[in-house]
Amino acid sequence: MPPPTHLPVLPTPDTLLQPVARAYPDGHEMPEHWHEAPQLIHAVSGVMELRCADGFWVISPQQALWMPAGAPHRLRARGAVALRTVYVAPALCAARMPAQPRSLVVAPLLRELVLQARPVTRATPADGREAHLMQLLLDELALAPAIPLQLAMPRDGRLQKICLGLLHDPGDERGLEAWGRLVGASTRTLSRLFQAEFGTSFALWRQQARVFAAMPRLREGEAVARVAADLGYGSAGAFATAFRRLTGYSPRELRRQAG
Repeated sequence: MPPPTHLPVLPTPDTLLQPVARAYPDGHEMPEHWHEAPQLIHAVSGVMELRCADGFWVISPQQALWMPAGAPHRLRARGAVALRTVYVAPALCAARMPAQPRSLVVAPLLRELVLQARPVTRATPADGREAHLMQLLLDELALAPAIPLQLAMPRDGRLQKICLGLLHDPGDERGLEAWGRLVGASTRTLSRLFQAEFGTSFALWRQQARVFAAMPRLREGEAVARVAADLGYGSAGAFATAFRRLTGYSPRELRRQAG
């Protein structure tokens, strides 16, 4: 296997913040590479898979991944993807951000800051809009809660269609029989594939996808009952039980932490 490629991302030694926007078609792969600057990776739309020595992550619009400098990683698009990456000079975040990859909740404010970010250099006026946006972005990054889940994506093409459909609409209530008619497989075959690829059931994978989708909404103060209903749960209690089982705390506790 060839060594990972070094891809320079900071245009000059004086660059402090460098946002980059990219669009990838379905199936696009970036081979293993690394950067001299840490980065925040966020899929504005679509789903990306990221693999590195420390694990495997799915990057959807509900979350972002903090990738430290020097860590080799590779990316793959699952469907068409609009990606936003913000590279940060190491000196700005060494004491505030982890030295390992971390999946983060993307609240609406952080999302907008990523979208509005502009390049900042040491020559950028400290009292200008770009510098203020950069500082607020760094503050929000440091405060963004980690997601205690890593949501895996399957290799099987039929499961990929199901999982991508659920990431797009976590409240989809179709069971395996209905999904099987869509992707051309029996319920038994799909159940076996979920166990073979994930070591778990379709129902549990869907619960994990729903928890991912719920986190930013709860942090913004949305009512638990409303989020539960949108995500296909018959009651707020059923949603809270699933949420606590997967995260270790309740939806209301997450709302209080955000408040």
